[in-house]
Amino acid sequence: MSPPPRRLTLHDQLVALLREGIDHARWTRELPSEAELCREFQVSRMTLRKALAQLALERVIELGGRGCRHRIRRKVKRQLPATARTIRLLTPFGMQRSGSINSVIINSFHDRVAALGFRLEIEHHPGIFERYQPAKLARLDALPDTAAWVLFYSNEQIQQWFVSRGRPTVLAGRAMEEIPLTTVFPDTEASGRHAAGLFYARGYREMVYLRAELTSLGDRLGSEAFVAEARRLGARARILTYGEHGPLVAKMMWDLIASRPRPTAYVVGASEVAITVLCHLLSAGIRVPADAGLIAMWDEHHHDLTFPTIARYRIDAGLYGRRMADAVLDVIHHGNVVVRRVPLIPEFVAGGSVGPAGKHGA
Repeated sequence: MSPPPRRLTLHDQLVALLREGIDHARWTRELPSEAELCREFQVSRMTLRKALAQLALERVIELGGRGCRHRIRRKVKRQLPATARTIRLLTPFGMQRSGSINSVIINSFHDRVAALGFRLEIEHHPGIFERYQPAKLARLDALPDTAAWVLFYSNEQIQQWFVSRGRPTVLAGRAMEEIPLTTVFPDTEASGRHAAGLFYARGYREMVYLRAELTSLGDRLGSEAFVAEARRLGARARILTYGEHGPLVAKMMWDLIASRPRPTAYVVGASEVAITVLCHLLSAGIRVPADAGLIAMWDEHHHDLTFPTIARYRIDAGLYGRRMADAVLDVIHHGNVVVRRVPLIPEFVAGGSVGPAGKHGA
């Protein structure tokens, strides 16, 4: 009879993560301090020292004395195995919530890389985005056959973690300033400024941008550009944030509809919330676009099925996916040495939710 499989302990996992980081040149001459390693991997000093002792026994490291760093002895592997063929896409959103446009982007990306023999694995881990978990990121990155990562939404901590890891990585969206990762992104700042100017030219003066708490850097930059441009033109504009639950969006809309002065122009970062906003306005007897206008910053096919149809900004989703694939293939073959910024300019789709000029008072 075969023995039962051995259950991996926290110590075993930590040894594997430290060894993998050394093998792939995350650390080259010495390890970070024990305090830093405990914080990153969220383990006790006792567990860490047990793992370090194991690596010393394997002659991977040489333990430092009191107050000294532990020195790396093993010759590191500076390149990924040539056989690695899996590209992993990290996202906080399940595919059932990703929307039709995101599905086109991912399918286009998949078709491009699959033609060259790569597999795509969707890594859906919302908890990593809600609370920074470097140990979990390390476990994911240690999965076998990983050739590269695509970050489909990310924050500064996650971006910094992948930079420190050295794994070929591409962002679908904007990178935080000074973070050296290749990015492919819609120019949401240009869209935000255009939306503010369009609303102002058509007589809307009380403007609000509705933004999710868990959102992309691009959405944040677009909302800030919208408010800055609206105020520069002389309108009143602000940003309101909402949680992911429907009742929170509903309460926010009830409060806005009851407020005085009531907003006459609404911009929404999330495509599905644009429909919620439209329904609340119409149910309150507010005519769209005669009494209030609405623009979505992200396109979805169902925006053509509402009445009135929803004005929005559209990118070529197939092109987006292909540009992402080209960027990932480039970093797989050449590493993260050359950082590229690939902006995509959204196209405004007029719809019927923004009225003609001169119909809305200040």
